[in-house]
Formats: sequence, structure tokens, C-alpha cells
Amino acid sequence: MIIKQQIKFGGTDKDIDELAQKVLSGEKTATSSLLAYYKAGLKELSTVGDLLSVLDSSDNIVTIVKVTRIQIIRFGDITESFAIEEGDESLANWKAIHHPYYMQQLAEIGETLTYDTELVCEWFHIVDEEFKD
Repeated sequence: MIIKQQIKFGGTDKDIDELAQKVLSGEKTATSSLLAYYKAGLKELSTVGDLLSVLDSSDNIVTIVKVTRIQIIRFGDITESFAIEEGDESLANWKAIHHPYYMQQLAEIGETLTYDTELVCEWFHIVDEEFKD
């Protein structure tokens, strides 16, 4: 099994651990990132079929997932369904979490968040049954 990347979801240790557990429980089956980060060379783009190690805040492998779908979606076009797949329970909660997060990340590279800001949305599923609940 060749792992392309190791990934953490979230910005704080608490978030990273909670989101890793949501992956394990099946509550989180998607993620999003700023396309601008990939274009700036700050992040490596996944491809469908890639295997990724999901890490906790202590850099332990929690599970291994396989990328099943990738789509570019504008920030303003994120749906309730995607927000739930990302483990954020609702679109309103997703926006409350991601709006300030993406604003901060974009400010670091001299850009601003708009309705048209493009996100790389990825869907995945667990492939290593050893880790599955």
C-alpha cells in the first residue's frame, strides 16, 4: 500500500482529534481546501485513487482513506449535503467554521475570500478496515 500523503483535518489539536474520530465513525467523508493554496505551491493536490494517512494531533495514523472524487466548487456554492459530508452538521455551521479559516489563509497569501473563491473538494472512504469502528 503506497501512501501519497499524511493529512490532518482542522487547525487546533482538539479539532484535529475530533475530525479524525469523525473520519473513523464515517461522519466525515469529505474535505475542502483552497485552490489558491495549490496554485501557490503550498499544498499537494490529490488525485482520485490516492491513499492518504489521516493523523491525529500527536502524528499517529488513525486510518487510511482513499480519495474517490475531487471537484472544484466555489465557496458560495457549497451545499448543505457537502457540509454534512465534511462532518460539520449543517451548511450554517460549515460557513461559521470555514469563513474565518479561509479568510485567514487567503490573507496570508494576499488574497480575499469571496463567493467565487474556488475550493478543492475531495471525497474519500476508509480502506484500512483495521482502523474502522
